[in-house]
Amino acid sequence: MPPRLTPHLPAFLPLLLALACGGALAADAAPEANPELERAAKLRDEAKALRRQADDALAAELPQCYERFLVNRCIANAKDAHLETVGKARALEAEASRTELALKRRAAAESGRTQTDAPTEPAAPAAEGVFEIQPDPMADSTRRQREADAVRAKEAQQAERKQKDAEKAKARAQAEAEAAGRAEAAARDRARYEERIRQREAEKAKDAAKPAN
Repeated sequence: MPPRLTPHLPAFLPLLLALACGGALAADAAPEANPELERAAKLRDEAKALRRQADDALAAELPQCYERFLVNRCIANAKDAHLETVGKARALEAEASRTELALKRRAAAESGRTQTDAPTEPAAPAAEGVFEIQPDPMADSTRRQREADAVRAKEAQQAERKQKDAEKAKARAQAEAEAAGRAEAAARDRARYEERIRQREAEKAKDAAKPAN
């Protein structure tokens, strides 16, 4: 009986099979990318960039305001621009939070968990105007600073107005005093002139009364 021939397998074939199976398992186990989570992360990155941009712009603008004529107005405009940019950043952060919250609730509802941190029924997504945005300490501080600057600017305007009114009153009083002095001098000159006329007329009358030789 002829001997049975066993096919000779390459020594590395089992290793290739193992790698192929491992790669398939790894591919199955890899989590799928979630577009909504990626969008929320992108929104947060954009918000962070906006906040950094607003802070850098404010830090660069404030020192220049003290070199300008209208210092308080320049500072108020710079802080208004800062608040506007921060508001855009907060809106992006709020949208990212709404997206993440909706995903968490949906995942909890789909998994059927009963823990208190995951409701068993899908919750309605938060409305645009209902989502509560946490107050920004920087924005609140900026608002208080702007109010204080506005008060100081108003006080400075009032003081400047009072000073101008006082200067106008002083100038008016001086002008009136000078006018009165000129009127008084004119009256004295007129009185002296009239006195000379009376004296001349008296002399003429006296000469006329003398008898002729």
